[in-house]
Amino acid sequence: MVVSCCAVLLVPVSQAGSGAASPWPGGAEVAVVLSYDDALDSHLDVAIPQLDKYKLPGTFYLSGARPSVRMRQHEWRRAAQNGHELGNHMLYHPCRKSVANRSWVQPWQDLDKYTLTQFVDEVQATNTMLKAIDGEDKRTFAYPCGDMTAGGEDVVPELKKLVSAARLFSVDGQHYPDNKDFYRIASFDGAEKSADQLIAVAEAARENHSLVGFLFHGVGGDYISVAEEDHRALLQHLAANPERYWVTTMREAVARLQREQVRNQR
Repeated sequence: MVVSCCAVLLVPVSQAGSGAASPWPGGAEVAVVLSYDDALDSHLDVAIPQLDKYKLPGTFYLSGARPSVRMRQHEWRRAAQNGHELGNHMLYHPCRKSVANRSWVQPWQDLDKYTLTQFVDEVQATNTMLKAIDGEDKRTFAYPCGDMTAGGEDVVPELKKLVSAARLFSVDGQHYPDNKDFYRIASFDGAEKSADQLIAVAEAARENHSLVGFLFHGVGGDYISVAEEDHRALLQHLAANPERYWVTTMREAVARLQREQVRNQR
């Protein structure tokens, strides 16, 4: 099934400004989170080998019912053992069918018809499944299609009880260091973007010492894809400039920023 991405969401942020000190380890100017949605074969076949080559971690948001989770579970376990994060993207990737261009959403995965209890149960079941793969207790989340309601109810209050952070989309991909809302973490959609466009997003975040997120679906295959060579070029740029970029998982980036925010309040 081909899943189309949602429209870009403008995530409310506050801008720290270039005069603020960097909150990132080693004085790095930017924290970079490379995230990948839907548990696709191209993640295991292309993205993870490229990340491993450059010794960079990725955050992979798995939908538990995907064939690659069922058939390649040992490879996801190995990825987690090698430092990649496995995040929660629910079991069935439910989305709101009432939104435009959602003809692909099946009746049984229509978030408009979910109850809030059903949403919570599915997030909990996915957390349990992921723990069976990687042994981790702390989990981050990516909203399927960027949808934040189930049956018309806001999911965020209940989601805060289940995961430590949640990822959305935005124009620039930046989450500013003084932004304390960790349930609307920004990310930039890398689909069909050139290497120059991807690198420009990372470079633009330097002025604000932001957490800059990238969202990918297919990498050199599958759907909503970025070309393999453009993905590789972004990784090369990040790996070649460790003084600028702390490339980390969503779980670690959020934990670091939360600690820094608490320290700055003292």
